[in-house]
Amino acid sequence: MKHNTNNSPTVRHTWTRFIGATIMLALMVSTTTLSQGVYSNPSAVNLLTSGNFGALAGTDLVIGASCTVTGNVGGSTVSNSGTVTGSTNIADATWTTATNDLNTVFAELLTRAVDFTFAAVDIGGLTLGRGVYQADASGTLSITGTLTLTGTATDIFIIRTGTSGTPGTSLITAASSIVTMGGTALASNVYWVIGTSTALGGNSTFNGNILAGTTIMQNSNVSFEGKALGKTTVTLNGLSVLPVEMMSFTATANRLNAELRWSTATEVNNYGFEIERRQTGSWATVGFVEGAGTSSSPRDYSYTDKSLSPGRYTYRIKQIDNTGSFLYKNSAEVEIGLTAKVFELASNYPNPFNPSTTIQFTLGNDGMTSLQVYNMLGQKVATLFQGAAEAGKMYQVTLDASNLPSGLYFAKLESGNQHTIQKMVLLK
Repeated sequence: MKHNTNNSPTVRHTWTRFIGATIMLALMVSTTTLSQGVYSNPSAVNLLTSGNFGALAGTDLVIGASCTVTGNVGGSTVSNSGTVTGSTNIADATWTTATNDLNTVFAELLTRAVDFTFAAVDIGGLTLGRGVYQADASGTLSITGTLTLTGTATDIFIIRTGTSGTPGTSLITAASSIVTMGGTALASNVYWVIGTSTALGGNSTFNGNILAGTTIMQNSNVSFEGKALGKTTVTLNGLSVLPVEMMSFTATANRLNAELRWSTATEVNNYGFEIERRQTGSWATVGFVEGAGTSSSPRDYSYTDKSLSPGRYTYRIKQIDNTGSFLYKNSAEVEIGLTAKVFELASNYPNPFNPSTTIQFTLGNDGMTSLQVYNMLGQKVATLFQGAAEAGKMYQVTLDASNLPSGLYFAKLESGNQHTIQKMVLLK
């Protein structure tokens, strides 16, 4: 952008207004990039007896043939062509108490002090931390693409349309949209308080408990982890309301490997977990770990993604049940090959080796660097690295000794006025 250097009062006034508008725009942009810990953690939500239900309708409840609901279900009428793991309550005293409790909880959540109000209708693409979020009461809240809710296992998320004075409008998720959990945040701590109706688009993934002022519609091929609690009709046509509760998910670096660990509190009908990785482009499946099937006790899992190039990677878990339905779970990031800025030549591995071995090194300062291999006579037999290298970056090279005889060899790292040597043993 070219800046006009005219110092007339008119130009100075216009430029001042431009700067002011730019600062305001920057503030608006920065406040919509909402991350974990920005707001105080809301107090816990007590669903009262409505929390005993996986699906609760104030009027009619319809469960499609392909849908499995974990927990109790209830409605003034219940049409069930699917699978329910709990009891079915039809216009009885238990259902009446639960619907009254739903009204009480719904009203209480609408009185919570709001931390942030969305000016935009579509919140897809955002990353939200704990807090109370509110949509503009005049618009419909929608999700296109991926919405990430990130935090710890104790963080509470309340996302609502309207306030106690203005109930607000609806929530619509687009086809193939994803609401995913980041860090160790739990879907059970997410509460969608929607003034009117909720419609979950086909082939999508959704996390969190829905409390709707009117209807809830789960379209086909929708994976949904949470409770569907509606004041009028609730219709569930998705693959499943998945019953696997993740407690933690971490990713740590070990040399050029990413070590993933996660745990579950309970599992029902769990086939297993696909591990997906992304660096700069689209997500790619890199592995699979078999699930426990059905388990009422905590389970620990792990997976190692090996031999990565240096850089930043994001991982997420795709949990799959035995019917083929799936849900994207927590995500985590890890830095591979970015280390402390120290001059170091690591021991090669394996050692002894035959016929190849891996050597890693880091630098304390940027500079021209060489890594060469010598035999016992001091003769250079290989140059593994020659050129400019960056401080704080882990470099990994491979020595192929197929054409070398067995014996003792020396790897020598030189950069600037520093050098170091490591012994290596080739056994054939």
